[in-house]
Amino acid sequence: MKIQKQLTEKIKEAMKSKDVLALKALRALKSAFMLVNTERGGEELSDEEELKIVQKQVKQRKDSAL
Repeated sequence: MKIQKQLTEKIKEAMKSKDVLALKALRALKSAFMLVNTERGGEELSDEEELKIVQKQVKQRKDSAL
């Protein structure tokens, strides 16, 4: 399953369980995916590209926490 589809499912789960922290993080990640998709003109991302986006977002969150 593509990471973006998994992300959508996780967002739904977080909304149902009212997990605000997880929901905020997942929405930020989805926003990053949407930004890249928009820049590419709606072109579908490969699994490798999706993984790079996730890694970049994780690094940004870790750096901002310090």
